[in-house]
Amino acid sequence: MIVNSLSYENFHVATNFYSTCSVIAEEFSRLYCSKEKDLYGGILGRTSHLIKDYDVNVSKQVLQDCDILLHLIWETINIGHWKDVDVFWRQLYRSICFIKSVNLSWDDRIAEAILSCDMGLIMGAPFGEELFVQELADFLSQHVSIDSLCETKHEPVRKAEFPLPFLSNHKEIPQVNAPSLEKFIELLNPSTPFIMKNVIDHWPAMKKWNPSYLIQNHGERTVPIEIGSSYTSEQWSQKLLKLKDFIRTYMLTSSNEVAYLAQYELFNHITRLKEDITPLDYCAVSESDVVTNCWFGPEGTVSPLHHDHYQNLFCQVYGYKRFIMFDSHDNMHPHQHQLLKNTSQIDVESPNALRDFPDLADKTAWVADLGPGDVLYLPLHWWHHVRSLSVSFSVSLWWKK
Repeated sequence: MIVNSLSYENFHVATNFYSTCSVIAEEFSRLYCSKEKDLYGGILGRTSHLIKDYDVNVSKQVLQDCDILLHLIWETINIGHWKDVDVFWRQLYRSICFIKSVNLSWDDRIAEAILSCDMGLIMGAPFGEELFVQELADFLSQHVSIDSLCETKHEPVRKAEFPLPFLSNHKEIPQVNAPSLEKFIELLNPSTPFIMKNVIDHWPAMKKWNPSYLIQNHGERTVPIEIGSSYTSEQWSQKLLKLKDFIRTYMLTSSNEVAYLAQYELFNHITRLKEDITPLDYCAVSESDVVTNCWFGPEGTVSPLHHDHYQNLFCQVYGYKRFIMFDSHDNMHPHQHQLLKNTSQIDVESPNALRDFPDLADKTAWVADLGPGDVLYLPLHWWHHVRSLSVSFSVSLWWKK
């Protein structure tokens, strides 16, 4: 058993937490789900016994019960709109995924155990701030057979020479070298973009993050991937892929499809990656918790012209990206549909953009090509179109002042 090296106390703490959590008992009563409650109680009881006295046949029974209960919950959470799903079902789903992963790992089925953790992280929700699933997944990822990942070589990243679209008025974004916090606060007025140099060079991610590193260290992790040139495309879809398959299929070889790990809280999923970045002092001006998202994909990914409800420090860690931005006060003809009201109808890269939207000629575009180590300050509600000019890994820090 590989997992013998992980203290059994870790499993005991988690199963004891789930067994004694008053919220779980209250929610089962509220939802009148006695079948699910009995199954869950049996799963926890048998797993607690297995921690003290492992029996392969009992573990197999636990796995069967886990699959039955996960199937019941899966049907519940996939009825209607996701936003309307009772959070308890997602919490229960994650806790069962953890127990399933433990039993799979006892049987040395490590890849399956990691997948179970990842499904719990993607589809489920935590009880409070517990991190049992993340910790188990991070641990198991360190014990995947290296033969299943293989050594992967990649060429040094190169910036594509992608022509700048015709824009009647455009200007380059000013740059500043490692400003102090006081200077940064001064730069926030007026609210216009600027690029900071030499502020994330100390991040371990700057030396570590590349396709080979991610395959070798996190390749078995499953994440949600967007498929399609843009989320406004009719062909746009999502699917779950292991990082190693995502990288090899869409970055290390040519593909007719464009795939993107976009606007995803990856650090809440693969928590070991969080060790490779450190908080920026500039975020101290935020009135609320900073929201950290990751953007990882091949050359050619595009985020269409849109705006966000946060201030943004966009940190380019690996590769190159081009930003084309417009003032928040400019009328960029947003879509009328509620789901796309923060997205413009204008494709700024289209040769017909000025013909279709003549007033675009009156607007000033702010243009910046970001490279490794650049940090772009993007003001609240500023419109921005983003194109990857190479394989790229970026981190956005959303905050409110």
